[in-house]
Amino acid sequence: PLHWEAQERSGTPFTPAVPAWYALDEAMDELLEETVVGRIRRYRDAAHFLRQGFSRMGLECFVPENLRSNTLTSLILPPGMSYIHLHDRLKERGFVIYAGQGKLETSVFRVANMGHLQKEDFGRFLVQLENTISNQK
Repeated sequence: PLHWEAQERSGTPFTPAVPAWYALDEAMDELLEETVVGRIRRYRDAAHFLRQGFSRMGLECFVPENLRSNTLTSLILPPGMSYIHLHDRLKERGFVIYAGQGKLETSVFRVANMGHLQKEDFGRFLVQLENTISNQK
């Protein structure tokens, strides 16, 4: 109700987070420049590039191909490897992965491909992921 009443007076119930509005404005400018279609294509191409690399390493995607997102890939952890070990080794090398959620937190890890990441970044990530997995065996 506070937000509604303030909106009716063309205001806000408290001082908004001004930097967040500037960030949103910049993000919208970037999206308008790239276009929605271009952003979707870039994320789709990045996901495809990563998934080819995952496949070459023998990693298995958790979600069936026809249901996969263009922005996030869920992978089954290799046998004998914990999420914590994989996460920490990759973080030491400058990369962040995410744990599965709920019942999947110990069996799945997730890789996002959003933002300003480029193909070279994904290539370096794949090299480090493969090195980490190979050194575990």
